[in-house]
Amino acid sequence: MSRVDRESVFVLHRRPWRDTSLIIELLSARHGRIAGVARGARSAKSAFFGLTEPFRGLEASWTRRGEMVTLTGLEPTGRTTRLAGRAMWCGLYANELLLRLTPRDDPDPAIFDAYSCLLPALTTPSRQSNALRRFEMSLLNALGVAPELDVDSQAGTPVDAEGRYRVDPVAGPFAVPARRGGVRGSVLLALASGGEIAAEDDAAALRVMRELVDHQLDGRKLNTPAFFRENPS
Repeated sequence: MSRVDRESVFVLHRRPWRDTSLIIELLSARHGRIAGVARGARSAKSAFFGLTEPFRGLEASWTRRGEMVTLTGLEPTGRTTRLAGRAMWCGLYANELLLRLTPRDDPDPAIFDAYSCLLPALTTPSRQSNALRRFEMSLLNALGVAPELDVDSQAGTPVDAEGRYRVDPVAGPFAVPARRGGVRGSVLLALASGGEIAAEDDAAALRVMRELVDHQLDGRKLNTPAFFRENPS
């Protein structure tokens, strides 16, 4: 049996288990995504009660005998970000991506850092779109599945900020005539560098990232995009 003490984590998801317990999905820099049993956590008498909502930053302790860990301690930290309204749905979307795309017990500090930066950014409405696009790219890069968005995949030349491109989710962008639409190269360069995307380019950046993310989901559906379709602003 192995033991971990006071590991920094974020709560991604929780679901009821048996009469009064919860199974909690946690994200850790050193241990990756883990699933833990919080025994009795739904009881008001439990030391875990009120500490397991999504986005909560915690120091967690646990023991492991198999695939799932048993949580032995949860302590609040100052890293908890309170999200409400659209910010909450943005955060839940990010949590769903982590649950669907990251394997358990496969640590990557870059993913943990990207998530740590995302949550506080979501509290400012004007930063939400940029924050989500940056997180999506960081996640795909960390997983090793993001195409190079700053290189024309067919010509092998740098993407031209004034050019027009289509994006293959595996190979990356390729130039197209302006009359065929496509996305401006400046949008691809901003996505590749993690730079700011102008408000008028939000929709184009969203289309690019949706194609890349959907390719990785491989037909698996997310719950949160339904909210965004009904509440686009």
